[in-house]
Amino acid sequence: MRVEIATYRDVRSWLDLAAEVESLFGDMLGSAGFYQALLNNIARGTAFCVREYGGPPGEPLTGGLLFSPARLDHPENHIRWLSVAERWRRHGVARLLVEHVLSLVQPPGVVSVVTFGEDIPAGRAARTFYERMGFQPAEPAPPGPEGGSRQVYRRSVP
Repeated sequence: MRVEIATYRDVRSWLDLAAEVESLFGDMLGSAGFYQALLNNIARGTAFCVREYGGPPGEPLTGGLLFSPARLDHPENHIRWLSVAERWRRHGVARLLVEHVLSLVQPPGVVSVVTFGEDIPAGRAARTFYERMGFQPAEPAPPGPEGGSRQVYRRSVP
């Protein structure tokens, strides 16, 4: 498995992955916001993916991550979206993607991610994953599109 920068040929595979997790993240396929964010990240080279069996662009994805690097006007790095196809969970795909973006952070830096709050049982695995990756719970975030709570997690990169 290897992390690749997504291309426009991967868009269909990203949408397939998004469809698989809409029950957790809310409507993404019907939202221009997710599609535009995906295209923006592909254009700037910050949409990262792992393709099944290391295939070429356009092959199904095992996982994907949208990353917003720090800027002068916003010094914090953000993982904006991370998802792994159900049949590829617990195979190290998410860890590989997160380790990749952590390696891109200019130290000292901070990486944040918004994940599910404690009142969302289906989000327990995500919270546990981020904690294992060294992220710490921080302030609450605005509710998700389905109305459930969200939690900011942060990790320092020394």
